[in-house]
Amino acid sequence: GSDVHHGNGTQQAFYADPSILYVSLHRYDEGNFFPGSGAPNEVGSGLGEGYNINIAWTGGLDPPMGDVEYLTAFRTVIMPIASEFDPDIVLVSAGFDAVEGHEPPLGGYKVTAKCFGHLTKQLLKLADGRVVLALEGGHDLTAICDSSEACINALLGNELEPLPEDILHQTPNLNAIASLQKASQIQSKYWKSVEPYVVPVDCALAETQKHEREETETVSALASLSVDVEQWDAICGNVAPQHHSPGLAEASRCYPYHWSHNGPQNPTN
Repeated sequence: GSDVHHGNGTQQAFYADPSILYVSLHRYDEGNFFPGSGAPNEVGSGLGEGYNINIAWTGGLDPPMGDVEYLTAFRTVIMPIASEFDPDIVLVSAGFDAVEGHEPPLGGYKVTAKCFGHLTKQLLKLADGRVVLALEGGHDLTAICDSSEACINALLGNELEPLPEDILHQTPNLNAIASLQKASQIQSKYWKSVEPYVVPVDCALAETQKHEREETETVSALASLSVDVEQWDAICGNVAPQHHSPGLAEASRCYPYHWSHNGPQNPTN
């Protein structure tokens, strides 16, 4: 769920179901923002324990959460867990009242429509791109229209307008860092791809995106080689990021996990 309010009905419906991973990003403020549910320690019950993820933003609007905070939540908690869960299909309750233009009683956050497009693009990496967005939430027509357009462009595979450079050079605000630390500490008990979240001082989004590009280029270069099985095995045996190049080794400081050719892995000790 991407509504600024917690999806309490959806959580309740699947709280004990291990076949469905429920993830919600919402304004929580220690239970003081409507509807008051969605605490980070609400992780599911019975067989469903560990399959309920709440990114419960706290700290009010000082400052409001925005693109950097949502992008960082996806990078450090949501996408690693979702990839590890490996869903057959992704269903999104696409509520757009976290978008700028909603007054404080209705949210007060500053996520941009453009950012929602980029988040949708990330989700397309899951389930072979089987992603369904159901429009719900949002009280500002301009925000709904702009956000819907950005998400549909992502679903169509159109090239998205890049995020502003200043966004890519920021780290999350302190309240967001505290919220992500709490969520990742709780969820690391259930998901090997998540570790308690720490933000290095020099680890802004721009740096991590640069390393993501380097990784993508490296994997693409390897995949394009015409080699026989023995040669390919020899290459794969030496593709671990921490041994491959200084750029990828540097990236490991910025990630709570790293990617290998087999998917998300635990960091090496």
